[in-house]
Amino acid sequence: MTIIADLAQILLCLIRATRDAVFGRRRQRYATSVEINAPIDIVWSAASARKIVFEGPPRIEIATALRPGTTNIYEGTASFGDRVVPMAYREVESRPLEGLLIEILPEGSDPSVAPGRDHFVACTLVERAGKTLMTTVHELTHGSFLSRVLIPLGARFNARRLRDYCEAQAGTAGLVTSGSKLRAAAVTGILTYASFIYLFDWKFAALLLALLIIHEAGHALAMRWVGLPVKGVFFIPFFGGVAVSAEPHRNEAERGFVALMGPGFSLVTTAAFAAGAYLTGDEVFAQLAFLSAILNGINLAPVLPLDGGHVLDSALSSSDPEFKTIINMLALMVGIGVSVYLEWYVLTALLVLTAPVLLASSKRVRPIEPISDAGRNWLIAGYLATVAFYVATAAHFLA
Repeated sequence: MTIIADLAQILLCLIRATRDAVFGRRRQRYATSVEINAPIDIVWSAASARKIVFEGPPRIEIATALRPGTTNIYEGTASFGDRVVPMAYREVESRPLEGLLIEILPEGSDPSVAPGRDHFVACTLVERAGKTLMTTVHELTHGSFLSRVLIPLGARFNARRLRDYCEAQAGTAGLVTSGSKLRAAAVTGILTYASFIYLFDWKFAALLLALLIIHEAGHALAMRWVGLPVKGVFFIPFFGGVAVSAEPHRNEAERGFVALMGPGFSLVTTAAFAAGAYLTGDEVFAQLAFLSAILNGINLAPVLPLDGGHVLDSALSSSDPEFKTIINMLALMVGIGVSVYLEWYVLTALLVLTAPVLLASSKRVRPIEPISDAGRNWLIAGYLATVAFYVATAAHFLA
């Protein structure tokens, strides 16, 4: 459900930002809450820390100290991957294990840290049966439209990052039962099936969902193969699905392999469907083979956030970041153009909504090992072979 909630939150932030800008509402207040499976003392220690490191991607490090000659003003730096910016804030009130109120100071802070005026941040903690409910409130006067979107989204994702940090400190990270994973997959799967019925008939919707399950199973199996725990498989209404790892990838070769294995695993079932159609003449097998080839073939388009885009991004990981961003941007423009020409507006919406964020992420140097020349060659060879298989399969059943 996290992926769906994030997409909904992005849309809501854009709508709210547009509305507030039109009506001239510059002073705004944003609140977000998260339940943390950790004792309140661990959460307080992290929330009030002067120095703290959140492992990536991207890796975030905050280091501050008292400004000379003051008793409540702290200054230092915040680093996001390879980008380091200055920051300063005033501690207005601090109540250990209860809450903290600070003011972000524009003087001494980078505009990305202090995007508005009179920016106050309050953090309150409430203990609940060994867990901690953390509520963060941002209140500020906006100076730009972009800050209207980034502040509420940043608050949401920063709260989640702090939650993961605290749960790792408490030894409760990743304690997600298989039952809860299945429930999340089932609930999102039902919602996605309903959305497909709205677009198509119920039989075609069932076939499409079955192929999505196979595809995402390939990603999940690849994660397990390389030693990454699987956080869950989620389906997104009108769009598709996503398999989420509980830990970040350790190198780009691993990331490219996991991305390719969604369509790669579906090779087996697509070939089985094609064989069934050839041996029995059953139209259902032929439809499954053709639909699987189309679905996975489109997903292999080298455009972020599709699997093919992640494969391309990993293959270019040892290249200059600016060059890689240019390639990804050109691929995005072509992808949007083709999807509009073919009237695949759902795909167009996916590319427009999510690709800009992924492109910005691809521009940054990731704190993981880039792919080797040999690894890149194997990845590209596997990618081209998989594309060729799906093109040949689709052409055969289309003829």
